[in-house]
Amino acid sequence: MTKTNSLKSHHISVLHYWNIGSRSARKIHRATEIPLSTISYQLKKLKAQGSLQYRAGNGRKRKIDAKCSRALGQFIRRNNEVTLHELAEKLRNQCQLTVSTSIISRHLRRLQYENCLPLKTPMLTLEHKKHRVEWAKAHLNNNWKSTIFTDECSFQLIID
Repeated sequence: MTKTNSLKSHHISVLHYWNIGSRSARKIHRATEIPLSTISYQLKKLKAQGSLQYRAGNGRKRKIDAKCSRALGQFIRRNNEVTLHELAEKLRNQCQLTVSTSIISRHLRRLQYENCLPLKTPMLTLEHKKHRVEWAKAHLNNNWKSTIFTDECSFQLIID
């Protein structure tokens, strides 16, 4: 059994005995074989807080706050090829915040940004260029007024 599963089962057991009115750590220990110190800690927590939930606000505060997080998102949206070192420099200049590249990387992963390399675009070969010139010469005298060029976006054609 993993540590989190055993902790959950301890919480459930202690809560069960608490709800049926048993407040003695020794009695609960004999019935469940959960360590006495664990039961004592949980009973003390139940008396003080009324639950076994962790108190919010424990732990170290995050170095990158909401304002700097928005700034990071803007930097990336403006230039999605920006490096972590450039992001660290921009945060230092605009937010007066000195952070390492690993902190920025962790923060971006937490925000579900993915780190990937841009796709390589194949260069045109001499054969490709030759075919393009041939096509252009073949269609040189076409009536281009009746031709619609599009970038595969949706469009609506209105005919007068």
